[in-house]
Amino acid sequence: MLRKLLDRQLLDRYFALWAIVVFGEIAACSLFLADAKAQTFEPPSSNPSPTTTIGGGRRGSDGQCLKDRDIEQRNIKNKQSLDQQLTPLLPPNKFGLTISSTPQFFAYIPKTNAIAVEFTLENPQGKGIARKRLELTNTPSIVNVQFETASLEVGKDYKWLISVVCETGDPEDAFVEGIIRRIKPEQPLLKKLEKASAIEKVYTYAKLGIWYEALAELANLRMSQPNSNDLKTSWLNLLKSSSLETLVNVPITN
Repeated sequence: MLRKLLDRQLLDRYFALWAIVVFGEIAACSLFLADAKAQTFEPPSSNPSPTTTIGGGRRGSDGQCLKDRDIEQRNIKNKQSLDQQLTPLLPPNKFGLTISSTPQFFAYIPKTNAIAVEFTLENPQGKGIARKRLELTNTPSIVNVQFETASLEVGKDYKWLISVVCETGDPEDAFVEGIIRRIKPEQPLLKKLEKASAIEKVYTYAKLGIWYEALAELANLRMSQPNSNDLKTSWLNLLKSSSLETLVNVPITN
C-alpha cells in the first residue's frame, strides 16, 4: 500500500513537471510569435554608408511609357504617391545589406502600359554585369529577380537599376536605382539561422539590419501562404518600418 502511494506521488510529480515544461514552451513560442509579428526593420548602425551614390530616374519614376504620360503629369511628378511610382523595395536611403552572393531583388511596378521591366546589376565601377527582363502581364504588382550568374563580393557596394521597357522603344525609359552590399555573417548567426524556422529567420534578419534577406524570406512566405493574417501583419510591419506600407496589399509575383 505504501509502495503504491509513493509510486502515485512520483507519477503526479512527473506529470506536474511535464506540464510546466510543455506550457513553458508554448508560452515562449507565443511570446516569440507576438514579438516577431511586432518586429520591424532596424537599420544597421555598425556598417559605413555606401560608397556609391544614386540619382533619380530619367523622365521621372512613374513607370509610364512616353505615349501614356501627359505633360501635366510630368510637371507634378514629385507630388505622386508611392503607389504611382516605380519603386525598389528598400529602406528610405535606398541602401541595404545582404549575406547572400546571389540575393533576391524586389521592386514595385505601378499600373503601366509598359510591356516589360528590366533589372540591371552594376559592379562598384559602374559596369553592368548582369541583366534580367521580366514580361509584364498584370500591374500593379511586386516582382523580383535573382542574378544567378553574378556573385556579389563581400564588402563591396553594387548598384541595381529597374527600368520599364515600352512597346515603342522610348529612347529614355524611366528607371530607378538601389544599392546593395554583401557582408560576411558571423558564425553564431549562421548557427542560429540553421535551427530557425522561416519566420524566425525574418525576425533575426530584420533585427540585425539585413534587409534583403528579411524582405525575401517574408515575401516568399507571403506567396506560399497568401491567406495568413499573421504573415500579412508581419509584412505590414516590415514595410511600414521602411515607409513602404502603402504597398502592403499589392500582389507579389515570382
